[in-house]
Amino acid sequence: MIGVLIVSHGRLAEGMKDSIQMIMGEVEQVSTIGLFTDTDLEQFKDEIKNEILKLDTGDGVLVFVDLFGASPANFVASNIQELVGEGTNLRIITGVNLGMLIECMGTRTFETDLDKIYLTSMNAGKDGIHELIDFMSNSDEDDD
Repeated sequence: MIGVLIVSHGRLAEGMKDSIQMIMGEVEQVSTIGLFTDTDLEQFKDEIKNEILKLDTGDGVLVFVDLFGASPANFVASNIQELVGEGTNLRIITGVNLGMLIECMGTRTFETDLDKIYLTSMNAGKDGIHELIDFMSNSDEDDD
């Protein structure tokens, strides 16, 4: 099974995992790491690497990060070369949202191709973003 790591500022990652479990029940091979104001940055980098290695049971790891270009994403990125060099199959998606995580959890129960799971998850995240009033108005027009 593809491992999943969610990395964020504060407790966002933990909250997302809690929300997934509220909707889908217990999930396996999913970890979270949060960056806090008092976090030792070298330890944070090491924790990310160690967690990815722990989650990789051979099918790869999909890492979700809250913000592109922010510290959590940069620390994930700082581990890429070493992890890939060691043979870790890894994909990283920034801008995580609950829709993409739920899609990932469902898809990885029957799909083992990391590239397919990451593309499906990323598309679900994008497809789930709407301005609700406009979306509902357009939906009502389609019903006419």
